[in-house]
Formats: sequence, C-alpha cells, structure tokens
Amino acid sequence: MATTDFEARQLLKAYRKGLISDELFEEQMQELRSGTTSQGYSYSGKSYETEKELVLAVLDEFRCGEDFAAEYLNRWVEVSDQECVKGGLRVVQQREAYHAQILEERLRELGGSPQCTVPAERREKDMSFFASTDNNDIEKLQSIAAQLKDPVEILKPLTDAIDQIQDDQHSKELLGSLVDDEMSSVKWLMGACETLSK
Repeated sequence: MATTDFEARQLLKAYRKGLISDELFEEQMQELRSGTTSQGYSYSGKSYETEKELVLAVLDEFRCGEDFAAEYLNRWVEVSDQECVKGGLRVVQQREAYHAQILEERLRELGGSPQCTVPAERREKDMSFFASTDNNDIEKLQSIAAQLKDPVEILKPLTDAIDQIQDDQHSKELLGSLVDDEMSSVKWLMGACETLSK
C-alpha cells in the first residue's frame, strides 16, 4: 500500500537522522507490518480511511463555499454603492466562480460529484444581507473583515488537509494554489475595509 510505503520511508528517514530511538523505530515498523497504525485522514472533524476519500471531501466542500461566495458577491456587485469597491469585488467574485468551476472539474475527474450544499438558513441570511441596499459597502466590508481577522487560522483546516495529501499531487497543488488566491482576496477585502472605514 502506498501510504504504508510512505510511512516506512518517513520512519527510516527519522531513524537515520537520529530523531527516533532504535526501540521506537522497531516498534513503529512492527505496527506498520501488522497494519495496526491508525493512519486515517481527517478534515473538518470528519475521518476518512483513504486519501482519495479525503481529497473528494475537500474538493466538494471547498467548491461549495466558493460557489456560494461567487453567488452572493455577484449580488453585492449589483447593488454596490462605491465604484472602487465594485471594481475589486468583480475580481474577487470572478476568482470565486473560477475556483468553484475548477474544483468541480477535479472532483468529477476523480469520479466524485457535487454533494455539499449551503444550509438554507445561512443562504437566506447571507444573500439578503449582501443583496440589500439597506446595508452599504462599508457595513458589508466590516462584516467580512470581522469574520476574516485571522485568515491563516480560518484556512487551517483546509491547509491541514492539503498537508495530508501525499499521492494525489495534482489535487494537492491545485488546492494549494487556490489557497494562495484566497489570501489575495482576503488582502483586498481587508484593505478596502480599512480604507473606507477611515
């Protein structure tokens, strides 16, 4: 099994560098041979037996969030009251729509299909808030900024899942690149909020 081979190589590497003792090395190698290790994979509080199951779950959940963000950002662009916000939002909205598209393509390439949906209550709340002309751009930006105070921490479940991927390098790099894009979007949103809140 590829995972066991990988683990054995990692153990051997650690042993050769003197990071683990003879006893621990032998004990962990024995566990690998007997199949008693609890390798598993995890994402957002759920466990997965195989890397592929993990990858499919990550692709689908990420796709779902990006698709919904593209939808409510599009509604926000339509009612935006600041030209500078409207211009930046269009870029972020297009980014989210592209992310959803490429994530779904990869999901389907791996034999999966979209399953994740945004809960109806959240959908209604966010859509009505961002599509409303009663809330101005500053209020909307402040709402997002409050949620994105620590983007690294917010993205941590995703980056932790990406770190677990060893065999599917295609998905690993795709996801990593999209996380970089997300950080660019966060940077713009936070900057716009700071500028308009002065």
